[in-house]
Amino acid sequence: MAIQNNPGQMPGPGTARVSDTRVVVKSDASYLPEGLIIDGSGSRDPLNTSYVDYLRPGLLMGRITATGLFRPSIYGVLSVAYTTGGSGTSMTVSAATAVELNRNASSGTFTITGPPTAAGTVVSTTITYSAVNTSSGVITISATAANYIAGSFIGPVDGSQTPVSMIGNGQPIKVTDALSASIDVEWEKPLQGGTLDSSQIINYPSDTSLITWVEDQLQERGLYVFDAKYKV
Repeated sequence: MAIQNNPGQMPGPGTARVSDTRVVVKSDASYLPEGLIIDGSGSRDPLNTSYVDYLRPGLLMGRITATGLFRPSIYGVLSVAYTTGGSGTSMTVSAATAVELNRNASSGTFTITGPPTAAGTVVSTTITYSAVNTSSGVITISATAANYIAGSFIGPVDGSQTPVSMIGNGQPIKVTDALSASIDVEWEKPLQGGTLDSSQIINYPSDTSLITWVEDQLQERGLYVFDAKYKV
């Protein structure tokens, strides 16, 4: 646990803030020799309750095509399977995912990545949405022809929806300043290989085809061993 006091705070006990050290890479970690830059305004960790501006180790990261900066590849996942006939013009995610999507834009487009049925072929589609209910997690969309299983990834549309690396072992990376304003920050050790504890990868799927998709994206850009392949 780390205790962080506010600048200029009067002497005395402050508010304790929990900062977990997470171990994602079990051995043989390798990193890019030079650091990268994280886009602060586009980056949050929605599942890091009460500390969404702290990006935890295990968060999959992608590159924004226009700027070259990096941000999380996944806002969250579908809570309920989407079917063209039954779900029609809505998709449902967790409230935390809905809040993050709405923070980026209350309407516009997002990417969904997943198979139509369990262990099916993974496809990515750009979805147009017009409203986000941040309480129920229901997103109002223009109907799409493809079905998607629960657990399919919801992500940005700026290129960063394709994971190219992840935040490695250590402390979370804070992407806001003392006044809670978003700031771009240096990513000192972008991961490019190692033996991974798959259970520590945030939003790591249970569907076998989505697992393969995540692993393939990372393997195209680094040398990884996923321990889940060797567990019973």
